Amino acid sequence: MEHTFLFQEGFWSAEGYYFDDMDRPLPLVGTTRITHLEGMWVNEGEMEIKARDKSIKIFNRYEIVPFGENRNHTTWESLNPDLGTLLGMFVIVDDTILSTCHARGGGYTGTEFLLKVTKTHYKNRGVLFKENDKLSSWSVDLHKES
Repeated sequence: MEHTFLFQEGFWSAEGYYFDDMDRPLPLVGTTRITHLEGMWVNEGEMEIKARDKSIKIFNRYEIVPFGENRNHTTWESLNPDLGTLLGMFVIVDDTILSTCHARGGGYTGTEFLLKVTKTHYKNRGVLFKENDKLSSWSVDLHKES
């Protein structure tokens, strides 16, 4: 299966829900941009979570080692101001891109998947833990902008 998210440069819009540690659904909107540089792919994103009395903005920048020829997995790294350096892996399994991560200093782990619906639509679901406690989860649809 040929994937478009991560594997092609471009802008994607995101819309869905962020669930906090109490499992309260909060609307989420955002964008992400995939850029291919020499020896590195970059996934830069911004999302806005609309809480009752305020909005929270979260910025992400993943630096991804490009998938090697005939390889279905690779590594990535992201610096998060709240969590520290996250180290992760992407693995392709048929119509899905799976991702796992952990904080370099320990304590935080996460997992998510990106299910390809069409070339321009992916479903993203994930969860973040601090040790044995769930911090957050999300349910987002990504649409590639033309």
